[in-house]
Amino acid sequence: MLNGAAAPSTCGGVAGTGPDRRFRTVTTNPGQNSSADPVRILITGGGTGGHVYPGLAVAEALLALAPRVEPRFVGTRKGLEAILVPRAGHRFVTVPASGVRGLGGWARLLFLVNFLAGFLRSLALILAWRPAVVLGTGGYVIAPVMAAARVLGVRCVLQEQNAVPGSANRLVARWAERIFLGFGAAAGYFPEGRTVVTGNPVRAAFGAPAIGVGEGDEFLANAPAGGRVLVFGGSGGARTLNRALDGRPGLWLGNPERTLWIQTGRSDLAEVEAAFGKATPGRVRIVPYIQDMARALAWADLVVSRSGAMTLAELQALGKPAILVPFPHATDDHQLHNAEDCARAGAALVIPDDRCTPETLCAAVDELLSDPGRLAAMGRAAQGLSRPEAAREIAREILTLIGHGPEGESPVVP
Repeated sequence: MLNGAAAPSTCGGVAGTGPDRRFRTVTTNPGQNSSADPVRILITGGGTGGHVYPGLAVAEALLALAPRVEPRFVGTRKGLEAILVPRAGHRFVTVPASGVRGLGGWARLLFLVNFLAGFLRSLALILAWRPAVVLGTGGYVIAPVMAAARVLGVRCVLQEQNAVPGSANRLVARWAERIFLGFGAAAGYFPEGRTVVTGNPVRAAFGAPAIGVGEGDEFLANAPAGGRVLVFGGSGGARTLNRALDGRPGLWLGNPERTLWIQTGRSDLAEVEAAFGKATPGRVRIVPYIQDMARALAWADLVVSRSGAMTLAELQALGKPAILVPFPHATDDHQLHNAEDCARAGAALVIPDDRCTPETLCAAVDELLSDPGRLAAMGRAAQGLSRPEAAREIAREILTLIGHGPEGESPVVP
């Protein structure tokens, strides 16, 4: 474990307080641990929202339990974390990193070069900032960061969202003292005795009552209750869902009581907009990305989406029935496993990607919207799967591990 005076920081551009800012150097006296000192926790993960939002949720819970906590994030310049973390108000620094799964020779060489560069950058960051623990939430960026933490003796923990773990989390699991699982089925992939099934952490906004969902927004306020359909395919959109919409727009607009809110991603935005035209501004809202997903889900009567683990956790937190179309190329088909878990509980219908046509999807939507009792039962089943305390449970485990109990409680020394 790192002790003593901090080394100067020589690297790492930080977003959030300005793109060229750096982690400030913190100097402490060897052997001293004042109760007023900040509790520094480094969080790494990214690429997609599914690897970023868990870290944001845990950071939120840590700050609620122990205001002296100082979370900081490490990710890549190209991942969604470079947008989401600064937007949430946290300090963010980048390191080089790239994936390796299924890549050719030159790409594998690039992976090795980026891993080494990211590892060296991470060593300098950790030496300069001296976190008490590093939390990894998945994505290839966690490998160099957690390798550096391991070399420097900094404690490591992981959060795995899926029923079938991602390759990066499997790689670094040997260095983690605790592994927090979204699904109990993932336990068999990790070292025995280190896993804790907590459920997936969601931000506090998803546990708040849906008050004022339509306030200040005419489209949301005027949409008839019982026919509000939210369609989204994860942070980057989903080509299959977009084609099922813009392939037969007239089919979707046939029911005058139905209102659609569609997140297309950037690449398909123009095509979907062109298909639906501008004649129905009160019936269809088409956007590349929904920033306030908690509000969007609270508004919806039915959700059509992919089945990433964090999407499901957010649906369950708000008790929303869903039609799930698993992404067929997800690592180890983990989205199918996630979706089947929901379907077995009665919280969702599952349509395979290759059967998701305009006719099939629209018929499934009509079937569910025409049966309010079934929708309500699916919503209750979804709520029954939720783990609303997951973020706080993970935060408590982390604070206990490093000997800092939540404020107002006695610290537990490991």
